[in-house]
Amino acid sequence: MSEYATVFEVDTNISRFTKAGALLVAWLVCYTIASVSQSQFVLQNLTDLGVSINGNVWLEHTALDWWGLLPKFGGAIFATLTLALFISGKLGRWLKLQRNWLHPLAGALSMLLMLAIMHPLLEVTLIAGTRSVAGIVWQAIAGAVGGELYRILRQDLARWIVQRPKQNALL
Repeated sequence: MSEYATVFEVDTNISRFTKAGALLVAWLVCYTIASVSQSQFVLQNLTDLGVSINGNVWLEHTALDWWGLLPKFGGAIFATLTLALFISGKLGRWLKLQRNWLHPLAGALSMLLMLAIMHPLLEVTLIAGTRSVAGIVWQAIAGAVGGELYRILRQDLARWIVQRPKQNALL
């Protein structure tokens, strides 16, 4: 490396709109993975019971489940994911983490906590696809993917967008 290397300052002031956009995209991906995986588990259980389901019906029910679960399940995911990412963000700043690896962990834990709270409050397993360990694991994976996507959009991509014009101006 030469002694004349240019050092770029990274602007850490990310706008609230960027954070909100990152949260919305992360929630949408998290909800989509959670909804589709739960639909697949339910349809597979029906198939195991001997119900014949062709490809078109399989796809139609997956799309209808995505839309039908959106108000309640999507709202619950949005609330818990928002709270979890807020807490993990504060904790990451407090621990002075350069890359907040807590976001994916918080996303996974938020999904598990949400599912654990739904059962005692409503006295029913609201999401039928979580009646098996594999179904619960897929819900946690959805939360982890949402948390990681939020981290990428919020930290890495946003900093690159803010920092890149400054670097180009100096070249």
